[in-house]
This record gives sequence, C-alpha cells and structure tokens, in this order.
Amino acid sequence: MAEQSHHDHGIPLLPPEQRDADIGVIVKTGIVLLIFMVACVGIAKLHHDYEISQQPVAGFTPFSTEQRLPPEPRLQALPAADLVKFKESQGHVTETFGWVDKAAGVARVPVDKAIDMALEKGFPVRTADNEKLALANALKAETAKAAAEAAKAKAGAKK
Repeated sequence: MAEQSHHDHGIPLLPPEQRDADIGVIVKTGIVLLIFMVACVGIAKLHHDYEISQQPVAGFTPFSTEQRLPPEPRLQALPAADLVKFKESQGHVTETFGWVDKAAGVARVPVDKAIDMALEKGFPVRTADNEKLALANALKAETAKAAAEAAKAKAGAKK
C-alpha cells in the first residue's frame, strides 16, 4: 500500500483563499460614483436654470394662482359678462310661460308651476296591466326590428 497520510486524499493543496476585500478598489469605485453624482446634480442645476430663463413670464410657475389671458385671437372679449347674460336668459326661460312650438301646441311652463301640476296630477303607478302592456309593446317593437333587418339582409343578398 502506498504511503499516504490520512489528511491527504489525493487532492492537491491550493493556496488559501484571500478573504479580505481589496480596499483600494472599493475606495476608487466610491470616488468615481461620488464624482458621477456631483456631475449629474450640476447638469440638472444647469438645465433647471436654462428652463427658468426660457419662461415667457418672469416668475411664472405652473403652480401659481394668477390668471393669464389665453393667446390671441380671443373668441370672447368678456367671458364673465357673457356667462352672466347666459344665466339671465336661462333664468328667464325657466321662470316664464312661452311657446316652444306654437303650431304643435307645445308650451313651456315655469319650473315651480310644472312641479305643482305634476304633484296635482300624480305620477304613473306600475300595475300588472301596465307591465303586460309594456312587455307586449316591447315584443312588437323587437319583432318589427327583426323583420326589418331580415328584409334588409334579403335585399342586400339580391344585389
């Protein structure tokens, strides 16, 4: 039997692994990263200053509460006055009697009067007869629609 120590199993001995990190590489990497970050902040500051200098109104920010007029041509010279006039005209329509379509006999009634009339007349109540009638009307409408589509498809097929 060949002589071998019980510690040597035929595996070549390697030098021990270096367990300490190279401090020089770590310091150099940190310095490069620090220089890169300072350069990025400097570039961002230059860009910010440039953008501020390009603002059309000195001191304007998107967060300011001052109101600016839109660029020319302006379609409304006095939009606030136009709004007041519009509200007055709508108030007149909702508060007076008048004709919507005189030939058809359609008139407008003030809102307060219309509410009173609706309360006096009462609102429709759903009953079993009304439900059956509504269902029958819906079925007729659906059948007529299907027949019209079938006729349209048939006419299209003949072409």
